Amino acid sequence: MSPTGPAPRPDGWPDPNERTCDDCGHVWFAGERRHEYADVEAASPEDSDVVCVLCRRQRERPRSAERYEGF
Repeated sequence: MSPTGPAPRPDGWPDPNERTCDDCGHVWFAGERRHEYADVEAASPEDSDVVCVLCRRQRERPRSAERYEGF
């Protein structure tokens, strides 16, 4: 996800909100957190994970051991 919003969805790919989150199983309903493709460079939508924004943030966040390494 870029600072300005989610990564663009490749042409012809279905709306990621139609799939459940691959990490937590969240099912999207209108007004709830959106789902995004985790890898827009995949060959097809079936090859890319769909994650909700909370799981996407968790994937991008370094583990605590990595954050505090070197202190």
